[in-house]
Amino acid sequence: MQPNDIRKLGAEDLEKKEGELRDKVARLTLKRSARRLDKPSELIIARKDLARVLTIANERGKKK
Repeated sequence: MQPNDIRKLGAEDLEKKEGELRDKVARLTLKRSARRLDKPSELIIARKDLARVLTIANERGKKK
């Protein structure tokens, strides 16, 4: 997910996306610990996407 796409989201959509990504990271982490993760890069990408969402949410919070 690109930062420009995230910036286009509204506040509610941003919170929803954050929740979805947190769930995805948790699921992938459990799979990794059970050694059932087929693509380890999936977890890395999900973490980076979550970091992007949190960064943009933080930027918006400081502007107010």
